[in-house]
Amino acid sequence: MIALNASVVQVKRYIVFGGGSLLGAVIDYLGTLALNDGFGLPPAVALGFMMIISATVVFYYHHRITFRTAGDAWLRRYVRFMLLSALIFALRAVVLELLVACNLSVPLAVAAAIVLISVVNFAASSVFVFMKGGK
Repeated sequence: MIALNASVVQVKRYIVFGGGSLLGAVIDYLGTLALNDGFGLPPAVALGFMMIISATVVFYYHHRITFRTAGDAWLRRYVRFMLLSALIFALRAVVLELLVACNLSVPLAVAAAIVLISVVNFAASSVFVFMKGGK
């Protein structure tokens, strides 16, 4: 029974995490397309710029809402989250470039790269950034 309750908590947390990730994905997606179309930046470069902004917004969301962490360790969590975001960016950029190279349109490639890497992002955030007792 306890294992079932723990599983339900994780599913609920993933759904709430999805809300923050959706917020970040909207920032990433719309900003990437705007920088690509408006300024001619390559999609991966545009995505990198937008992820700096979205990662900060999403960290605050997860810190206060998803994982409800508090205390003096927020700066350490923020640094871990930004390092994780750099890794997530690298994974997304590789997937994005592969999809664009396969002649997928930039809007579809950006969306696919964001969605495909989201499970890795949740798992890593849960374990390495917002773990209970993690300072």
